[in-house]
Amino acid sequence: MKKEIIRTDKAPKPSGAYSQAVKLGDMVYVAGTCPFDIATGEVLYPGDMARQTRVVLEYMQEILQAAGTSLDNVVKVTSFIDELNDFAAYNEVYGSFFQVEPPARSTFEIVKFPPGMRVEIECIAYIPS
Repeated sequence: MKKEIIRTDKAPKPSGAYSQAVKLGDMVYVAGTCPFDIATGEVLYPGDMARQTRVVLEYMQEILQAAGTSLDNVVKVTSFIDELNDFAAYNEVYGSFFQVEPPARSTFEIVKFPPGMRVEIECIAYIPS
């Protein structure tokens, strides 16, 4: 089995030595995806948990599509948010993307993100045969 690096121009480019996603067999591992503007790299919607969650999940949809799968096939999500007191705003948007058979999920509070950034999300999905 050989790994395949997944790239799309419809989500932010990695800001370091990592890939947007890696495909191995029928599994796709999506790196932490952030609410950065594709063109400028600036944080989108500074301070707005709901809008940032939406844009991150939209970017994640694009990455998964480039890998040949979708959010419907996500089995595990790990989310990092800057303030657990704002979990409800994050969770409401998140739930709108995973209405049927939601994946397993872990959510962690992060002490320090870039200024204005509220959320980062990574996931693992499968590619149906």
